[in-house]
Amino acid sequence: MNKKLDAYAKQRSIFREGLAASTAISQCLALGLLGGIAFSGAASAQQAESSDMTFEEIVVTSRKRSESMMDIPMSINVVSEGLIEKMGASNYTDLLASVPSLTAYQNGPGRTRLVIRGVANTSSGANDNDTQNQETVGIYLDEIPISTGALNPELGLFDLERVEVLRGPQGTLYGAGSMTGTIRLVSKKPNLREFEGKVDASLSTINKGSENYDVKALVNIPVVEDRFALRTSAYYEKNGGYIDNVLTGEKDINHGRAVGARVSARLQLSEAFTADFSFFHHDYSDNGRPEDLDHTPLFSRDYPSNDGYDDEMQIYNLTLNYDLGWGEIVSSTSYFDRKVVNRRSLDLLFETLPPQIVPHELIDTTDTDVFVQEIRLASQTESPLQWTVGAYLDKKDVLYLNTFPVPGADAILGDSSNFGAPKDHLYYGYDDLEVKTYALFGEAYYTWDKFTFTAGLRYFNWKQDIEFYQSGLFNGGANSDVRPQSTVDGVNPKFNISYQINDDNLVYVQMAKGFRYGGINGAIPEAVCADELAQVEREGGDTRFFNPDKTWNYEIGSKNSLADGRVTLNASYFHIKWQDMQTSRGFECGFGFKENVGEATSQGIELELNARVTENLSLYLGGTYINSELAQDVPNLGAEEGDKAPFVPEFAFNTSADYVRPLTDTMDGFIWANVQYVGERNSHFSDDDANFRAMDGYFVSNLRVGTRWDNLELSVFANNLFDGRGVIRAMRRPPFDPDATIKVEPRTIGVSLRANF
Repeated sequence: MNKKLDAYAKQRSIFREGLAASTAISQCLALGLLGGIAFSGAASAQQAESSDMTFEEIVVTSRKRSESMMDIPMSINVVSEGLIEKMGASNYTDLLASVPSLTAYQNGPGRTRLVIRGVANTSSGANDNDTQNQETVGIYLDEIPISTGALNPELGLFDLERVEVLRGPQGTLYGAGSMTGTIRLVSKKPNLREFEGKVDASLSTINKGSENYDVKALVNIPVVEDRFALRTSAYYEKNGGYIDNVLTGEKDINHGRAVGARVSARLQLSEAFTADFSFFHHDYSDNGRPEDLDHTPLFSRDYPSNDGYDDEMQIYNLTLNYDLGWGEIVSSTSYFDRKVVNRRSLDLLFETLPPQIVPHELIDTTDTDVFVQEIRLASQTESPLQWTVGAYLDKKDVLYLNTFPVPGADAILGDSSNFGAPKDHLYYGYDDLEVKTYALFGEAYYTWDKFTFTAGLRYFNWKQDIEFYQSGLFNGGANSDVRPQSTVDGVNPKFNISYQINDDNLVYVQMAKGFRYGGINGAIPEAVCADELAQVEREGGDTRFFNPDKTWNYEIGSKNSLADGRVTLNASYFHIKWQDMQTSRGFECGFGFKENVGEATSQGIELELNARVTENLSLYLGGTYINSELAQDVPNLGAEEGDKAPFVPEFAFNTSADYVRPLTDTMDGFIWANVQYVGERNSHFSDDDANFRAMDGYFVSNLRVGTRWDNLELSVFANNLFDGRGVIRAMRRPPFDPDATIKVEPRTIGVSLRANF
């Protein structure tokens, strides 16, 4: 009992210290900035009086209803279309360093596992294509869930209204995939009244690499004014490479390209009834990960085989919206079809095989089909009680082929068919699974005087059927396994109390539960992993199933508009308790499994500040402090209480300045500068792990300078201006992965032209 009391006291002390620190930092920054604004305002008070220097209201739909971001008692970051263009961001991974608390385990484009608020346990040995990877961050394109474990699609960020990043569990409205947060890509809808068009083109070159270029275009046509409109957009991006193969003589082997198109239609059937249809196609491919081996010169490697990646998807959606007057009913029907071919070099492994065998890459192919239906009803009255209720279901079919073809292997090592595999395959296996989910959810918001009380609940039911097959020499033979179903159901609550101090200042406290589903591990062949399987058995572990894990998020925050709307300041402190962690354990034999082991805590402070210093100058500062660590020893990982979570920096911040000045009556000049910092990280929990690698903190600076006149914009830009060598990911797992790193892309300098009509 004393230990429990001591732990409670410690937790309460940490919470108070975090709140005090958050408040102190917020006050210091606000006072300092207000002083600066007062000083600059004294010199130009007349100018300020004659112009509107307040920030525009940002309307979001994060709670599945339209609301001002500053009125929602939760931690939200919004990346506007303008900021996306200034950053030159082509996909959501480009936004990582600009959003406090958002980090990632990156394994190349399209192979990214997102992390919010430090809830991460990914190790370098985990398989990107594993069908049992359960995401902790949900990703949505409008109404469509598109997150996929460790293979989150890198959709082009073009013709978007904004990107909303919802921090903290979103399990009530968004479900299991949003255990620690949700990212929403909100596209522009067809305009029923006006013809619109846009063309955006850029050309750039990578230091020590090749050229990038992209072309993007859109057109909006009101076919029948106020009744029917079409909006079509498309993009083509060619990404240059900067990794050379010193063995084969190939240059810039990590080059890639992305092609995408979106067609959307809006039909206004009546004043109350709107139908929106959209189709999105995206096709991405590259010739290898941006992996830089430690034993070769900078930005090079010596693999004889490649590790290219191909990703093609189609997304269909029909959204019906009916305004009942007192409420709004929305039906969203989606279909998501995606095929990923992920090649992985295993060249070190061939050092253990006869020298006559020519190295070849492992080829993973994942075919996914998902159907999703959601229907919800939201109130829209003047009553102090507002609510949203809904129902959700999905059906997902996945076929995953895990193949290791090595041409000529049978002539040297024996017939692959003797081990149940196709010709010249050292390994061949598949997962064939079907997942069905349904859920009922609701949130209610009651306002009394200046208080608003929020309560939410989601009931979910999840079922998975799966069949495994493994074969080949590396599997020690063939085995098939029709596993029993894995099922789980439960409820997910949320509670929030906010207090509106005045029209410009709001404070809130929140307690919310996040969760993700469990799953079924593939069979581990005893023929090649007997000793390690015996060790798990002695520990009393289970290599067949793993259970759901969950988080409880406790949060306090504030949203503030200061200096007559010229400054916005949002701050939050969070404390997360993570239980029954899903952790991947890798065996030396090359196989592994997921299990529920240990507990962790993550706590930190998030801060975002925007200031309109003068009519011409705007400043932004965003930062986070996160302490994410194990709350108890985890012997099977060789980790101890207090070990830091992998790939989570303790400190990170980004700051930017945007200066616009009239050059003539019809022309403006602008300068946008940005500095990002990502702190130290590690690849595993314990530094005693043989594969542990530490990653130093690093800075990245970006600059864009240009002019705007009429409907044209011309700018020059430099990303990673000082050509830093920051390490995004460090890896080591012999004989599968050599010591290597993925670094920040070298300095990239270019020019862009944008035209609206």
